[in-house]
Amino acid sequence: MTGSRGNRGFDPTVAHPARVYDYWLGGKDNFEADRIAGEATIAAYPPIRASARANRAFLARSVRYLVAEHGIRQFLDIGTGLPTASNTHEVAQSVAPESRIVYVDNDPLVLSHARALLTSSPEGAPGRWWRGSSTASSWWTPAW
Repeated sequence: MTGSRGNRGFDPTVAHPARVYDYWLGGKDNFEADRIAGEATIAAYPPIRASARANRAFLARSVRYLVAEHGIRQFLDIGTGLPTASNTHEVAQSVAPESRIVYVDNDPLVLSHARALLTSSPEGAPGRWWRGSSTASSWWTPAW
């Protein structure tokens, strides 16, 4: 593998940004290389774990507010990262089960995890996943 994004193959011995972030959030979808990279980052910038968790909490508060207070029922989550606790569809559908979410990420690893792990409420459509890239000639590339 030529790097975390240079080859679409899977190599658990090479840290991946999405899995390192998962580690900072206390998730389970990471490997030793990710934990080592995560700890190295923590050593260089101790607040990173708290920052990642605050970012996730902000996402949950924002989605909950938009659904409950403004009636928003459709969301576009760009650069979603690995599925973890308080995903956009989980938060939105906990308030309004009919909410629909489209997730977009340019990382094949994120896409494969999302397809395997995410489910939706019966009332809301299952989250749609798109592989997108801001550098592609067509910004939206269907992932299925």
